[in-house]
Amino acid sequence: MPRPFSHRWADTVTRRWPWVLAAWLVVTITIRMVAPAWKDIAYDGDFEYLPADMSSVAAGQLMEEAFPGLRSRSQVVLILGRQQQSLTKRDDVVGLDLLRRLYHRLSEVSWQRAIEYGYQSGPIEKAGKAAPWLQLTKDSLDRAIALDERFYERIVNEVPEIEPNLREPRMAIAHWDRGKLLELISDSEEAVEFDFLAALTLLPDIPLIAEPIDQRELEPWQSLIDLMSWDDTMIGARLSSDNARLAVLQLSSELAATGNIATIESVQQLIDEVVAYSAHYTDPGLKLAMTGSAAIGGETLIAARDAIRYTEWISLAMILVILAGVYRAPLLIAVPVVSIGVAVVVSISLVALLTRWSIDGTVPGLDLRVFTTSRIFVVVILFGAGTDYCLFLISRLREEAIKAPWPVACRNALSGVSGALMGSALTTVVGLGMLWIASFGKFHYTGPIIAICLLVGLLTCMTLTPALLRALGPRVFWPAKIQPAAPTLTLLGDSAASRSGTMGGGAWGWIALMLTRRPAVALLLGLSLLAMPGIYGLMSEDSVTYDLSSQLSHNASSRKGLRLLSKNFEIGQFNAVTALLVRPTATPREEFEQQIKDLSDEIYTLEGVTAVRNSSDPLGDFPPGRKTGLFQGDAWRRRALQHLSVAQDYFFSDNPKFKDRLARLDVIVEGDPFAITTGQLVTQLDDFLRGKADQGGSKWEGSNVYLAGTTPSISDLRRVTLSDGRRIKLAVVVAVFAVLVIIIRRVGLCIYLIATVLLSYYATLGLTILFFRESYGADFVGLDWKLPLFLFVILVAVGQDYNVYLVTRILEEQQSLGWLAALRRAVSRTGGIITACGLVMAATFFSMTASAWFPMLAELFGGKGAESRLGLRGIVELGFALGLGVLIDTFYVRTILVPSFVALVGQRSAKENSR
Repeated sequence: MPRPFSHRWADTVTRRWPWVLAAWLVVTITIRMVAPAWKDIAYDGDFEYLPADMSSVAAGQLMEEAFPGLRSRSQVVLILGRQQQSLTKRDDVVGLDLLRRLYHRLSEVSWQRAIEYGYQSGPIEKAGKAAPWLQLTKDSLDRAIALDERFYERIVNEVPEIEPNLREPRMAIAHWDRGKLLELISDSEEAVEFDFLAALTLLPDIPLIAEPIDQRELEPWQSLIDLMSWDDTMIGARLSSDNARLAVLQLSSELAATGNIATIESVQQLIDEVVAYSAHYTDPGLKLAMTGSAAIGGETLIAARDAIRYTEWISLAMILVILAGVYRAPLLIAVPVVSIGVAVVVSISLVALLTRWSIDGTVPGLDLRVFTTSRIFVVVILFGAGTDYCLFLISRLREEAIKAPWPVACRNALSGVSGALMGSALTTVVGLGMLWIASFGKFHYTGPIIAICLLVGLLTCMTLTPALLRALGPRVFWPAKIQPAAPTLTLLGDSAASRSGTMGGGAWGWIALMLTRRPAVALLLGLSLLAMPGIYGLMSEDSVTYDLSSQLSHNASSRKGLRLLSKNFEIGQFNAVTALLVRPTATPREEFEQQIKDLSDEIYTLEGVTAVRNSSDPLGDFPPGRKTGLFQGDAWRRRALQHLSVAQDYFFSDNPKFKDRLARLDVIVEGDPFAITTGQLVTQLDDFLRGKADQGGSKWEGSNVYLAGTTPSISDLRRVTLSDGRRIKLAVVVAVFAVLVIIIRRVGLCIYLIATVLLSYYATLGLTILFFRESYGADFVGLDWKLPLFLFVILVAVGQDYNVYLVTRILEEQQSLGWLAALRRAVSRTGGIITACGLVMAATFFSMTASAWFPMLAELFGGKGAESRLGLRGIVELGFALGLGVLIDTFYVRTILVPSFVALVGQRSAKENSR
């Protein structure tokens, strides 16, 4: 009869251990060298990964086609203001300094964009696709120089005695750049000479200092496509109040795009330069803050980056502490650490390499993406699960080393735990792999990424770890020694620990004895205690928020800026909902404009609509009923804007495909763009417009309707993730149940194991909601929207590991013992090691909360903690929930609910057999 695969595998690994070690060394070095860095291939942004059939995605594609290069997808809003008093004339100095630098930066990136479109030289009107960007470059340089002159007039008598540079005290670089541009577009020699002379007068060394425009490092600013400010003649009034002034940077990047990290860091650097140079010219109390969707998204990504860094180091530290407490043997600490270190390096490098091949098309059909936040899941799960696998193996080796010589003991230990290791890993891999069926890209890719990494971790622990143990020999237990009579290594689970009063073999033996004596009482009491928070969790499962800004702490710059902004302006006007209606046929322009105006008037009647911007009223200043006489208020501005080509280009597409067919409206809806109530208002707008398109005899009959903007995207994100959540939860339960049946082959027991982990999930969710509701107080708006799904998938998948290990040990012991003795022996022998594994896994998950407490702890000990207090609530909440869930599974489900059920079933079987 052929030997089982586990025996043959164990025999091969332990006999050929030198080759195993050499192979892992070569693989680790090679793949680390050839794989790209994670940050170089990581994607981000939630809206980018919505399904293509979602309305907001279709709207975005239409915008790109109809208004190429002009689509603003996010914003950075700079606020210059005071909290309780009006701005003063002296405050203008800081504002002028800010604007002159911003407009020059806009000119630089616009010029580089024109070069990307192929521009080398010649008049603007003959520059083709580069023409708009060249014109924007020239206009921005003109604005920068004019603002610079006004700024200098204010400080001429107080210029600091420092060495002049490109931008201080005068914008010499703006004159130099304009001279270079005028040379290229063949403008008058007098204008060119004037700018060069001005630049040389302000900074004689400028020819040696100024880099050519195409060589300047402007990568962080590449998404900047336009700038609106309070200084603008036409729209400035909308960006100004008594207490505040606004400058709005329009970006082509999505609000959560990875590139926004560098953008907001560069904007913050520019703000710091302005404050350092100009703040002393005015009175204290003036604030220059940054907010907007891109600022919030960028700071969220920075917080995620910091959380990853904290998690990696805190996870490692916690694992070392726990291993030191468990083993108190240096080499036994080193073996798991080396194994998991190799697993992390190899798996992350492998995933990065596969992603690069997917992006490049090197492997046809391969579809894989990684995200900035994916790494944190890989690290914590691999650290936790990988260490658990090593602990299982070492615990079994400790038992076998008493019975046989070391080579045989290593072989038997690996053979004995291989089935349990593969079974527990398989439940996790299959469970997480079910995320592949999701429509939302981040769910779709993250599960398989973690599954791949777990398979690498499993392979490492089934090859590298036993090879290391085989190579080190019995000295691995030093300073303890293996004695034939009884083990002396102190573990959570041995008699020494028991005698010292901690959980040990005696303690677990007592627990097993009590559970088997009164299993029904233990089961009912255990289920009842979890049922209360479980019911609350079930009823509150939708207590989540999609508000990106709420994920940041109040100390975040973007949230401070948002508070200042909301005191002086209506937030909705900076997050307009863009409505696009595409008619089947073209309509004469004048008639088309009138129909758009009539439609706008009807939109004003909808709940929550505060303004509608269209070609007739570009700023949305004139709702129905407001007088528009020749001498009435701002009527002159409206008439001027109506005839500006930039306004016409904004509302009407130049693409012949959409000429006089596409109507664009920017609708301002009151409320926070991330709030559910605002989403409901936008849904009403969508329903109204679609009703017009479906209404027989309507002027808009047969039109296609699209909504673009932050709120429509959030609504689509909510819709698709809720749908994914329902399908994924069902798929995970079915998949994990199937794996359990294959491993355990007890259908009734498998159903119970699934039921216990579902109860554990809902109880954990309920307790998490209660904890953060109490912690946040009035600031609690719900848990992060990703938490329930990730908590469910990870708990259902990972939570079965310990159940599988316990149950497979029970079944193994039953081969030589009766059901009662087998249960008691299995609980006693596995109790300590499973507890240790649960503590390791919980510790790695709790390390995800480090960004909430580690900076403060570091500051107490003299570190630089205050700089990193962004904190990402979503990661903190998920880390807390996962850690709590694992502890419940470890100390409650596996300790009470599973053994008591097995005992109850065993009692019934014994009674039936005795009849």
